[in-house]
Amino acid sequence: MKDFHQVEKDRIKYHALPNKNTVHRSSLIVPDILNSEAWIGFINHFLIKRGYKSVALKISAINKIGYLLDTLTIEINEPKVYSFNLTKMFSKFNSANYLIEFFSEKNLFIPFPAVIISHFGKDFCNVVHSYNRILNDVFENDQINKTQVSEASFDLDINNKYDTFFNLSTGTSNINNSSLFLSYEKNKKKIKKKIKISLPRLSYKSFYLSKIFSKELHGNGKEFNGGVVRIKQPKQNLFFGRLLAGIINKKTKAFSANHTYYDSTKKTEYFSLPNSFRTYPFFKNFVNKITMYPIFSPSKLTIYLKIYNKKGTFISKKFKFLSTSSFPLSINVNDFVESENLQDVTAFTLVADGSEGRIPTRVNHQLIYGELTDKNSLKCSINTSLTNKSMFMPKKKKGFIWGQFINHKDYNSKIGFCFNSPEGKSDLIKIDFYNSKGRFKSKKKILNPKKSLIFSANEILDSSKKLELNWYVAKCIRPDLTAYSVHTHQLSGNSSGEHNF
Repeated sequence: MKDFHQVEKDRIKYHALPNKNTVHRSSLIVPDILNSEAWIGFINHFLIKRGYKSVALKISAINKIGYLLDTLTIEINEPKVYSFNLTKMFSKFNSANYLIEFFSEKNLFIPFPAVIISHFGKDFCNVVHSYNRILNDVFENDQINKTQVSEASFDLDINNKYDTFFNLSTGTSNINNSSLFLSYEKNKKKIKKKIKISLPRLSYKSFYLSKIFSKELHGNGKEFNGGVVRIKQPKQNLFFGRLLAGIINKKTKAFSANHTYYDSTKKTEYFSLPNSFRTYPFFKNFVNKITMYPIFSPSKLTIYLKIYNKKGTFISKKFKFLSTSSFPLSINVNDFVESENLQDVTAFTLVADGSEGRIPTRVNHQLIYGELTDKNSLKCSINTSLTNKSMFMPKKKKGFIWGQFINHKDYNSKIGFCFNSPEGKSDLIKIDFYNSKGRFKSKKKILNPKKSLIFSANEILDSSKKLELNWYVAKCIRPDLTAYSVHTHQLSGNSSGEHNF
């Protein structure tokens, strides 16, 4: 884990001296998961945002023991969406993993590429942005792997229908007879596990918590709904590896997963301003929830919601939440909207107040969206963190964001645009929509900071029988523009989603 304040210092240097510590390679790893097809999708932001006329994309198919099967290099040079069904591209091979690399003679600035990994199955899709990568050199390794912490912040559900899993990935070296440490905590219940593992390079292994906690689960499965799981993986040089973790349907193998996040309870990093916040779209006729885990630097937080409509601002009850808590904090936004009979709600703000005049730099949580039915379907879980007014903001920075949405007859895909802060003035938002041929539609809308702009894919274009990974690019004067997408399978109700780049 890289210290947050060091991240801020590097951002300041990056804007002041763009030709220092330049980046010419960015990468990610994509697992090929059974019962699904692995896709990658991205818009050519290299050209659209920076004007780079050519970037090289190299895709390498890798077998289960970490050896190269085949490669393909593609020139990225058009202002359009690029999407690749990796499973089909390398169908004649028994691929287990894919190494994705971008190369440029010009400065890429960010070593993590703006790519969405999508896994499509019979009645579900799972989308998550790039979350692990091979580091570029030993100097980057010095910073990224300076501090090792556990990974956490994922939802836990083990019952007759669902299980919880995580994928452990390896970098350029084998893991030989090392240890994986897990802990589970809920109320007064505490469990620790140590698992010996050996894995080949450039591979992954799926672990299921029902098996890991099989003894404790016997006759007592309900105890494992909720709670806090922490996973400490073996240290790997030249590799940044978050876990892919989520919930899987035991019968259909549909899953909804996201990347994990740092457990910062042993770190002492704080903002000088004791108030952090972030505004989110409220999707009507959808589940809208927040789940926060006690994985922030030692502190006592006061958590509450601000919910907006035409009549004003409703402030929810306040929740006390400690870094020493033994269970997550779950807030159902819909409950407050319904209890107060709030009409025309399109946005809400999650607020955290710290004690002792400070607040942790990393107040992470899960943004939960999904179909509002009794199908007991999978909900999407978007990993995000609160922002703070003391964070570095470049002078004259403008809003420029982009992200993916799905166009297919089987999916209900929605995008919600909003500002991080509910304060300030309204702004004109220009949204360009792109597909594999280029830009096909533009919209201009005024966005109020206490509202969101919500679009359905079928409002933007006709639904397609063939799967299309389309993208948006949104611009405005305000620098705090954000967007969130959620995709729900029409029949199963299974959902997945992601935030913008």
